[in-house]
Amino acid sequence: MAKSSTTMASFKPFFFFFSSLLYFSTAQSPPPPPPQSLINAAETLSNSGYVSMSLTLELIADTVISRAAKNSLTGSALTIFSPPDSSFSDFGQPSLSHILLHFSPVSISLSSLQSLPFSSKIPSLSPSSSLYVTSVSSDSRISINNVEIVGSPIYDDGYVIVFGIEDFFTQNFTQPETNQHPNFKSSPQCIRLDPFSRFYEVSLMLKSKGYLIMSSFLELQLIGFLKNTELKLTVFAPMDNAVVGFSGDFPVYQQLFLRHLVPCVLYWTDLNEMVNGTEFKNYVNGLSLTITKVNDVSFVNGVEITYPDLYYNDWIVVHGLQSLIPLPDEIDGEMHEDPVKPEVAVSIAPDRSEF
Repeated sequence: MAKSSTTMASFKPFFFFFSSLLYFSTAQSPPPPPPQSLINAAETLSNSGYVSMSLTLELIADTVISRAAKNSLTGSALTIFSPPDSSFSDFGQPSLSHILLHFSPVSISLSSLQSLPFSSKIPSLSPSSSLYVTSVSSDSRISINNVEIVGSPIYDDGYVIVFGIEDFFTQNFTQPETNQHPNFKSSPQCIRLDPFSRFYEVSLMLKSKGYLIMSSFLELQLIGFLKNTELKLTVFAPMDNAVVGFSGDFPVYQQLFLRHLVPCVLYWTDLNEMVNGTEFKNYVNGLSLTITKVNDVSFVNGVEITYPDLYYNDWIVVHGLQSLIPLPDEIDGEMHEDPVKPEVAVSIAPDRSEF
């Protein structure tokens, strides 16, 4: 179970983002549910002169919601690319598969589109075709499948985003090779990043269950965008209301989040089968995670695991907690109403030889 120092270092998040993340976890109200979002989007499309796409969206809304739910754990993230009415007049009524190519089951902001590398794949709801970025960040206009996006979003409620585009996307578009772009320069020191993090699905699920802060922490991990990187991880995720008290306390962010991670996959069945008192080293010096059981209830360092197997696949599992995993001095009863949060040294490459 040994991990390289490179893998460990990649888990050092961009902590200066967390003050705002902690604030928004409690300050933002949720957007309307997906059906209402699509109704609002259709109305905005019609008012903006995209009448044909507005009518089409009303007709296939149930299909869009159903297919989006299969590709997104919350079923609410969606980006729509709308051709103008003139394209519908010239092209005629496209097939359902072609129309669904203009729907992506992820919510992609304008800044995100601008940052995607040339040739990045964008998922779509079409079963037979894909979308690829055909512009680079230095271009003044963004293009997908060689079709340009028109200006800023027409509609954006935080979950559903709508962009106007100059024409229909081409079906069966071939992914362009990176070296086809005139600005391409070969460099042996460059690595290819995926446009969407491997933590994307688990992040969506955590947001939908009230774990926005831990979700945001995972989204910021660079390792999630690296290809072919071996990763095994168990996350003990505290609820947002247990973490908001640390807003703005930057020095403790690292140990605060890293102490809830274990560098192996521990499913609920594994935890139940463990000998009482089984101990795991994690990413924080001076702290181990101990699994104890009382009757049918399991605890990690004395904190009850209230939502086991909140999310899992073959390389990551998330268990929900109501509160933070305490540090050793907190367990000894030294916490007060305004606790002084100790600075705990974090090892870049902890010794896990015993595993």
